[in-house]
Amino acid sequence: MSAVMSSTTSPPDTLTMSRKQREIRQREELILDAAQQMLHQHGYKYLTMDRIAEKVEYSKGTIYNHFASKEDLVCSLSCRCLSNLIDLFQQAHDMEGSTRERYSAIGIAYSTYTKANPLDSQNIQTVKNNAVRENVSPAKLEEMETLEERIAQISRSIVQQAIDCGDLDKKHQDKVSTIVFGCWSMHYGALLLDHSDIPLEDLGFSPVVQMLWDNANTYLDGYQWQPLSNTFDKQSLFKKISSALDVEKSSC
Repeated sequence: MSAVMSSTTSPPDTLTMSRKQREIRQREELILDAAQQMLHQHGYKYLTMDRIAEKVEYSKGTIYNHFASKEDLVCSLSCRCLSNLIDLFQQAHDMEGSTRERYSAIGIAYSTYTKANPLDSQNIQTVKNNAVRENVSPAKLEEMETLEERIAQISRSIVQQAIDCGDLDKKHQDKVSTIVFGCWSMHYGALLLDHSDIPLEDLGFSPVVQMLWDNANTYLDGYQWQPLSNTFDKQSLFKKISSALDVEKSSC
């Protein structure tokens, strides 16, 4: 059965939507919320379209009108998370401050959102599993990849602005994607470890977000991204950026 267009990518303003469109969107959000709760309580294997239909009190056919498969449904949860991250990354991109402050805000947005919404991170990991991913429809995969590319574009934009204004040396022009990938992999890996069963605190690796903030500054200093971290109060900047970001508003 064909699924209706998901609301996770550039959803229309509810004020301009028809009553029918609002009902469809509300029903889709209800299904996603039910699936999220089921995943949290029982795990991926327990999740079935029959159980979701029973929980939300709609027919299974209605569920399939929104999502072509269980895998598409979980991918939609990941897309919702990515959309929330895009909102936060755009806040970071648009905030006042130097290019380094705004790029640092990208990392803080990612780490604080992930800490506040650990289930979102689990959903993304589930979709990355090949056994799940191969059953996601091409349209849903394209939707997710479009959102991921948007996140990368926002990050690259700030790096390019830093080069253009002289905060980063022009010799790094061919390393824009390398810089973004380095920061992404650092944050992704650290937060993945934080959500694992590894006793990081017992091993002396805590608090993770603070250690990540310190490492991110060392990383940017290595590229000589101005101003260097020894010229400002890192903790004050962290608090300033965290206060400016509306993580709660961007959460599910």
